[in-house]
Amino acid sequence: MQRNSSFSESECMRNIMKDLAFYDAAMQSYLKSDLSRPEIEIPPLRRTLTIIQKLRSDCSLTANGDISSVELDSTNLWPNDSFGNRQKMCKMMKGLHVRSITINRALGYISSGDHRK
Repeated sequence: MQRNSSFSESECMRNIMKDLAFYDAAMQSYLKSDLSRPEIEIPPLRRTLTIIQKLRSDCSLTANGDISSVELDSTNLWPNDSFGNRQKMCKMMKGLHVRSITINRALGYISSGDHRK
């Protein structure tokens, strides 16, 4: 039995690419801000950025080469308050953690092919 699905694989991939582009740009701008302890903050963020950039390059192959870029105003995003910046980054990383679970589920659904039945 065939069912009608309102799921759009291309729209889903575009939204995933937008999310990854946002987190990439936010972390890049954070690394350029004044960090109180760069020796502790930079290494895990660099590793996370490497993973995000790899995902973006892999997803761009399936999203018809549409690589989204996001411009962030880093002056508004990361003011000169080191504690506030770290707190905001912590919240952002928690958001990335939750979003990565959703992305994983969406990619699993896409690769299963259930939406095409």
